[in-house]
Amino acid sequence: MSDDDFSVDGIPLPLSTPDEDAWESYLTSTLEQLGADGSTGLTNKKLAELERVVGVQLPFEVGLLLVMGVPDTDGWRQWGENPAEQFKEWNTWLVEGVMFDVEHNAFWLSSWGLRPDEPAHRFEIVEAAVAAAPPLLPIYGHRCIPLTKARGEESAESNPVLSVYQTDLVVYGTDVADWLHNEFDVPLPLWPKTADRWFPLWSELIETNTN
Repeated sequence: MSDDDFSVDGIPLPLSTPDEDAWESYLTSTLEQLGADGSTGLTNKKLAELERVVGVQLPFEVGLLLVMGVPDTDGWRQWGENPAEQFKEWNTWLVEGVMFDVEHNAFWLSSWGLRPDEPAHRFEIVEAAVAAAPPLLPIYGHRCIPLTKARGEESAESNPVLSVYQTDLVVYGTDVADWLHNEFDVPLPLWPKTADRWFPLWSELIETNTN
């Protein structure tokens, strides 16, 4: 798709939803503004290895972002080395963060049933809940993306970017482009923001912070 497909007489046209060409065009421009030079980009082999580790195919724009190469600066997750170890450490961090609030801040979701008296039993419930939830892939610090489709959606493309710290979850962008705008002040793309999406556990935690 050429640039002419996005404009009439030089005036940009809004897109209803981004297709693969729109994402590629947007990320090319955005990564250049962020100072990325492509040196951290994953090969197809490395991308396939990461997908085996997380157990699902990455949403198109997430895989494209990693293949094109995120900036080589602090905070960015490049995933080129030891993805299995990185992902294991990340998920351990998620469980430990929730458990901290369970043990120190009396946190407990009603969907988990009655709160057990024994800490070990509480840990088992939390660990199982995180394992059963859609996997989250961190891309920058503790900003991460659910990798499976939300309730009522046909695909995981254009999933939101979440900020996760213990049980404090916030939507930092309705999709990758909206997050990049909010986090780094790069221009928004030509398509409208994605509508809110709902995910088991993660959306429950978001709701506890907004009620």
